[in-house]
Amino acid sequence: MQEESKTITSRTYKCKSCGNFLHYDPTSKRLKCDHCSSFYDLEPVGDAMEVSYDDNTEQGFEAWGEVKCVKCKSCGAVTVLNEYDMTGNCPFCGANNVVSADELPGLKPTGILPFGVAKETAVQNFKTWIKKKLFAPSKFKKNNKKEDVSGIYLPVFTFDCNASTPYTIRYGEYYYVTVGSGKNRRTVQKTRWYVDSGFVTRGYDDIQIEASKMIEQNDLVGMGGFDSGNSCGYHSQFLAGYQGERYSTSLDDCWNRAVGIINDNLEEVIKSKYTYDVLDYVKINPSYANKKYKYIFVPIWLISYHYNKKLYNDYVNGRSGIVTGKYPKSAPKIASFCIFALAVIFGLAYIAYRFFAG
Repeated sequence: MQEESKTITSRTYKCKSCGNFLHYDPTSKRLKCDHCSSFYDLEPVGDAMEVSYDDNTEQGFEAWGEVKCVKCKSCGAVTVLNEYDMTGNCPFCGANNVVSADELPGLKPTGILPFGVAKETAVQNFKTWIKKKLFAPSKFKKNNKKEDVSGIYLPVFTFDCNASTPYTIRYGEYYYVTVGSGKNRRTVQKTRWYVDSGFVTRGYDDIQIEASKMIEQNDLVGMGGFDSGNSCGYHSQFLAGYQGERYSTSLDDCWNRAVGIINDNLEEVIKSKYTYDVLDYVKINPSYANKKYKYIFVPIWLISYHYNKKLYNDYVNGRSGIVTGKYPKSAPKIASFCIFALAVIFGLAYIAYRFFAG
């Protein structure tokens, strides 16, 4: 009875023709049955919603909490979900159960970016990517076998705002003077310093911050980001056949990370207004207005494999096909490259020495 009180609602998608399970097909943009090749149109959805954001929006991060169980809609078995998972594969019948987002703690998703790159394309993009890696072992390039390829929806917060700030900048320009006389006559570099101030305003749209326990922000950047402006309203049909993960980093923490990106950009905007040789400081005191957020799911293909007993995880953007991640490196290749580079440097140094000495 206690277990039943923790059981949450889920949904499965089954083929009406043969009874097998459906999955969202990126190529046709429909639900597809791989067993009998039947296709089903999607339920209509609108655009992703933007929500106003202020300091009281979240009111404290709601963690996963107690153990969550899901009752399979296909066979009735009850299984335990992994922490923060929004889908669970039934170990008894293989059904992909998509959890009802309304029953999960915390903020509710406002949108989703459906997969646009098929699994086969993602794998081919990975092969092309790894072949271009100079230090990847030749044996691995020729015989790499993927142990696992998974389609996963990961949580991302996007932020909009208008940022403005007064600023003070101190920068310097080099100038040269001749000092001394006779053999001691020489040119000396000096710096002429300037202090200026002003005010800048800039609008920001869909700054993307990962909110997942699976990837880091540099992985999101490495995949080229996502076309979050094309996200549609959240619907479980897009998760059919895929894994999904609820956010595990709070909205407020993600906003603070977005502020860091905004402030860095404001400083770059300010510095671009000036011509200088050396920069002493840029001081800003920003404020942010018209803040909005979206809580969306973005698609990735996770490619996991072992090489020399070490696990590697690489990521393929499920919208653009861009690949990022770590890969095996050949120590002999790195050593050979270093030796070659040193030989080139010493060779050029020797030629320069002979030229000037002669």
